[in-house]
Amino acid sequence: MLASAKAYLSKNDSSAAAIQLKNALQEDGNLAEARFLLGRINLEQGDVPGAVKELQRAFELGYAKTEVVPLLARARIRAGEFDRVLSDFGSLELDDPAAQGTLLGAVADAHFGKANVSESIRIYQQALVLRADDADAGIGLARARIFNNDPVGAEEAVRAVIAHSPDNGNAFATLSDALQVQGKQEEALKALEEALRLRPDNAAYHYTLISQLFRSNRYDDGVERFEAMKKVAPNHPSTRYLQAFIDVRAGRLTEARDGLMGVLKQAPDFLPAQLLAGTVLLRLNDQAQGRSYLNSVLSRAPGQLMARTQLIGSHLSSGEAPRALELLQPLLEAPTNDARILGLAGQVFLANGDFAKAEDFLQRAAKAAPEDPQARLRLGAARLAGGDAEGAFADFESASEMDDTAIQADLALVAAYLRRGEADKALEAQAQLERKQPQNPLVYNLRGGVMLAKQDVPAARAAFEKALSLNPDFLSAALNLARLDIGERKVEEALARVRAIADRNEKNAEARLSLAELQLATGAASADVLATLERAEAAAPGTLPPALAIIQHHLRNREFPKALAAAQKLGSAYPNDVRAVEALARAQLAASDTQQGIASLNKLAALRPQSAAPLIMLADVHRGAKDNAAAEQALRKALALRPDAIDVQQRLAGLLLERGDSAGALKIARNVQQQHAESAAGHVLEAEIEAAGSRWAEAVSAYRRAIERKAGGDVAARLHSMLVRADRKGEADRFAADWLRQQPKDLAMRGYLAERALAEARYADAADGFGAMNEASPNNPLVLNNLAWAANQLKDPKALGYAEQALSFAPDNPAILDTLGVIQIERGQADKGLANIQRAVSLAPELAELRLSLARSYAKLERKDDARKELDTLMPKLQDGTPLHKQATELLKSL
Repeated sequence: MLASAKAYLSKNDSSAAAIQLKNALQEDGNLAEARFLLGRINLEQGDVPGAVKELQRAFELGYAKTEVVPLLARARIRAGEFDRVLSDFGSLELDDPAAQGTLLGAVADAHFGKANVSESIRIYQQALVLRADDADAGIGLARARIFNNDPVGAEEAVRAVIAHSPDNGNAFATLSDALQVQGKQEEALKALEEALRLRPDNAAYHYTLISQLFRSNRYDDGVERFEAMKKVAPNHPSTRYLQAFIDVRAGRLTEARDGLMGVLKQAPDFLPAQLLAGTVLLRLNDQAQGRSYLNSVLSRAPGQLMARTQLIGSHLSSGEAPRALELLQPLLEAPTNDARILGLAGQVFLANGDFAKAEDFLQRAAKAAPEDPQARLRLGAARLAGGDAEGAFADFESASEMDDTAIQADLALVAAYLRRGEADKALEAQAQLERKQPQNPLVYNLRGGVMLAKQDVPAARAAFEKALSLNPDFLSAALNLARLDIGERKVEEALARVRAIADRNEKNAEARLSLAELQLATGAASADVLATLERAEAAAPGTLPPALAIIQHHLRNREFPKALAAAQKLGSAYPNDVRAVEALARAQLAASDTQQGIASLNKLAALRPQSAAPLIMLADVHRGAKDNAAAEQALRKALALRPDAIDVQQRLAGLLLERGDSAGALKIARNVQQQHAESAAGHVLEAEIEAAGSRWAEAVSAYRRAIERKAGGDVAARLHSMLVRADRKGEADRFAADWLRQQPKDLAMRGYLAERALAEARYADAADGFGAMNEASPNNPLVLNNLAWAANQLKDPKALGYAEQALSFAPDNPAILDTLGVIQIERGQADKGLANIQRAVSLAPELAELRLSLARSYAKLERKDDARKELDTLMPKLQDGTPLHKQATELLKSL
């Protein structure tokens, strides 16, 4: 068998030889020569573990050291066993000079592998003295010199290899590296092409050549070469990685993501694939998984700039400014004049509220890149945030003038003018956009927004339609037109606009999600909304937005088991994504699984250690569960993160007040007043604490201080209420009249006064108040509902119309359904009215007022058994002595 194997080897048939050698070793496992030959074949075929095993066994069986040791050392190098090579063979001397030269080459490889570059160069040179034609040692010397910043010496060494081994593809690949470092791009590419001519099946050569072409902006040439690579190595990780890279360039992010997941399954430590996967996942808004890959890259290559900057950007976009600052610090340890890094630093400091440092870095960025409009644009944003509006506008205008094609600066300028309410100046800035990019639909969509700010609806509609004429799939313009359609009660036209975009591209999940939102807003059936959301999920399977929308849909419809099932599925797929974990927590709490909800919120807090939001949610849950101690603990943790957070301090004051510590609550209110001296919030909090203790005069004084600090109509309404409680009704009425004269469009005070009139059965005053609100803010369903109720009490024939109009804007609102039903029954439309009230109860079965209304309606229609049935359901849920209990008892007696 051994002789047969040798015969096959003489014919270069290694596979047949390996079969015979294995057969021989089954008969006699101590055949040292068979072990050696099989080990050599394994090494040639890339089976490194098999090669190490067989060559080590041949060495132990006493096979000639001059033959087995050099190969065993090479096999161990390829296995990454550098320490083992140095310990076993570092000082070994072989009798044969050529064998010793080969061994020294392997020892030098081991030193190079351990980054002992100078020592590796010394030993490579020794090896080449003993065996000048040792290609591996010559190539090793060249690579070590490249690493040692001696590309010229590297070129010299590898050209010596090529002189005696012109068919060595690895030598030409190494020559390419040496030339590349010297900036000899074209020569480097030619060397790689020669390496590929010699070894057309070598995936590494293909990968390097294509990568260099991409880096040289010869993208089409790279894609052409990639087609050749796919033919020789279609399933190689490098091939699949390059396909993903090409998909990213073409905007096929979902395909790129799927391809990269396959690459990383094959080669989990392939750094370029980890970096690209992180990039793609961030662009797909899968922040958690994207960050995990980028963090993995940084753990192995802390200096990888792209990974670090993308991580910083991700944390900035999620509002995690402290984490972004932490990641930024290594980039600031050494002085830099890189405009990109300086600009990023400015954005990070801006997000952290350090306006001085932000402006400093952004000014340096603008100075480092004086022709870069983006740098000037970011500086303008920083100045605007810091209160320097004039400086900001100057920067925006400068950025706009610097770049006569890009439009970001012009967009910022338009937005800034709109925020200041200067619509005419915004329109002038928008005209610059039209001059720069007259075929860009975004430009006309923006014009439509400016025209809406000017209350010119026809002009706005014309601008949005122009945007759609340029790009029929421009979703933003279609949505703007749909909203105008809805305002004109053209619901079907509105839905058709967005549905057309979704139908033209089944993969357009965003269009489906937008369609679902419109369906919800226009009163579509719940099943229809869900069907649209499910099509969005099918369009982008495995992505978060559709799944989150479905969970929210089930929660909104009180389908808590379905919401929980969907949230659990999403949580399993994205266990570390903050949005998935938050959705799971909300579903668990809605399904009354409080402990699991608390566990999810604790996990959310761990995933967002610098955010107070999860802790606030946790505190609210604990308080709802009557665990005030745990609620207070969570709030104090949140306050440690955000010491000046008003919402946290308001909650904490409420807890202290609940346990009778009004002094502690007032201390918090005074602290808020010191932290936010120009804000009304601290004084409002003080007023509410005083009111809770029935100290009406003190509450009035605190509310007045809040009004002095520009508090709104809701606070004005509370001040009126306190004055009434303090038996100062005349003063209260004078204050309300003065307020409405000064603030005629304030709906909060008007609504409060109208609600008060309604509760006191002053229906004429209520109708006047709600009527004025309807004129100021038409099409508000709740205002129309209250106007309908008041008008009905006055026997106004318009009441039914108001109620029907309210329902058209909010078709699933139980209160509106009840109002309309009551009015319909009184107007002789018994069947319609009863159906509406029954639907109201089905939508909100826990609202006692609605069930009592249904019982009254049955009684009015002489359906006494049905009325008793409703009251039997209702009465056990009512507390003795309450107004509802009294009304229900009287109705039951009347039956």
